[in-house]
Amino acid sequence: MDIVVAGAAGGIGSRVTNRLLRQDHSVVGLDRRRADIPDDAEAHGIDLTDETAVQTAVAGRDIDAVVTAAGWYEVGALEECPPSAFRRHLEANLVTAHTVVHAGLPAVRRRGGRVVLVGSTVGSVALPYHGAYSAAKSGLHGYADALRRELSPRGVDVALVEPGPTRTGLNERAARSGEDGESPYEAVYEQFRGYSPQSVTPAQVADSVVTAVTTDSPRARYRVGRRARWLPRLDGVLPTGLFDRLVRSGLPGGLLGRLVDR
Repeated sequence: MDIVVAGAAGGIGSRVTNRLLRQDHSVVGLDRRRADIPDDAEAHGIDLTDETAVQTAVAGRDIDAVVTAAGWYEVGALEECPPSAFRRHLEANLVTAHTVVHAGLPAVRRRGGRVVLVGSTVGSVALPYHGAYSAAKSGLHGYADALRRELSPRGVDVALVEPGPTRTGLNERAARSGEDGESPYEAVYEQFRGYSPQSVTPAQVADSVVTAVTTDSPRARYRVGRRARWLPRLDGVLPTGLFDRLVRSGLPGGLLGRLVDR
């Protein structure tokens, strides 16, 4: 298979790329950090928000699958998230996915291939102080559903992989992003410093992505890890107030983190 992987230098994307290469697939890796894309991939160091650059990287190719694994966020209350920062979250986590899918989809459709999008549990269950990221990943959730319903009659599969907290460096960088100084949320931000939850390993996420790419009949949704599997189910069962308390207990030091995350 000929596969485009966006975010191929990241903690999940690089693992996905390596696994696909070991299975003798051809991979075109797209990422800002070209040097960190696995060696045997065809590497393109580009800004994934640059529509022209992405189009150029995939033009004229026979593409069997597109994988989007790029992501970024900062810890912060929505009250203190200026629209410019909110927009960056949408660009990094949602618009970049569409930019790559839009570029590769005509070839994927001709070959009856598939699209695999890496989202997050926070796209199904929003986490406090991750509001902008949750909004972007929730948008990706809706994007995947709409895309699947459009493309299924045309022979293209669409799968969304939603892992729980994973140690890829993303959480650790985000935990350092809380602003110092006067803030009603400063005590919360302080709790996040050094916070590195993990309910699923990057290798487990990569395995699910590769399965979604290569299996004959991929599922529409792959929820990876206990938090990812159970929280959305409980959302439809528990009263709102109780469920909100449960979600808040997933913050640093909370009960959910101690029970579910390692």
